[in-house]
Amino acid sequence: MRRFQVVLSTTVNVDGHVLAVSDNMFVHNNSKHGRRARRLDPSEATPCIKAISPSEGWTTGGAMVIIIGDNFFDGLQVVFGTMLVWSELITPHAIRVQTPPRHIPGVVEVTLSYKSKQFCKGAPGRFIYTALNEPTIDYGFQRLQKVIPRHPGDPERLAKEMLLKRAADLVEALYGTPHNNQDIILKRAADIAEALYSVPRNPGQIPALSSSPAHSAMMGINSYGSQLGVSISESTQGNNQGKSAELKDTQ
Repeated sequence: MRRFQVVLSTTVNVDGHVLAVSDNMFVHNNSKHGRRARRLDPSEATPCIKAISPSEGWTTGGAMVIIIGDNFFDGLQVVFGTMLVWSELITPHAIRVQTPPRHIPGVVEVTLSYKSKQFCKGAPGRFIYTALNEPTIDYGFQRLQKVIPRHPGDPERLAKEMLLKRAADLVEALYGTPHNNQDIILKRAADIAEALYSVPRNPGQIPALSSSPAHSAMMGINSYGSQLGVSISESTQGNNQGKSAELKDTQ
């Protein structure tokens, strides 16, 4: 318990003349008991998911994904299906997570959890798991296995990871930016590779792509110069199974 007075003065120094002085007041300081934090309106503070980028990945898991939304806070956890995953708060609107593995492909709901309370159950995010041996994916790998550029010392059958890397190099070289959709990468890369490497040419006109990613791929493609113009189109023509590559001689 302490005793205080309130003084009105025209100057900072109150040792001289003052305008008014209050009676003694007793103030009890109970701050040692703590102070309850102001509770926010639940409608304003409820975390929600607006988007997931990228929104698909392999069933093997381990991919880095950004959860985008509102009202994120430290300690908030991300749930893929029923599995809690490691997460890192970036901002109140973004959380970085690592996708868990899943034994079957398909769509899983992504929700948020904090101290056994779940959020976004009514409007969850969705993440698509894709298996490396799905029919459409497997067909793309078969096409790439036949036409993707080979390097000295390559085995007879390249690993799927290596096929994807070289396919991505081709796609980035021609389209400028990487694409998250694996189906599009496989299709476009197979179309490009077939267009560039399936047409008979003199050995000197077909340069080998080095291990450098997009730069060397672009050099290999640009070296055709005026001999080859490539236009990729999606159509259903005969035995091309819905994919065709048009070659235009610009000589």
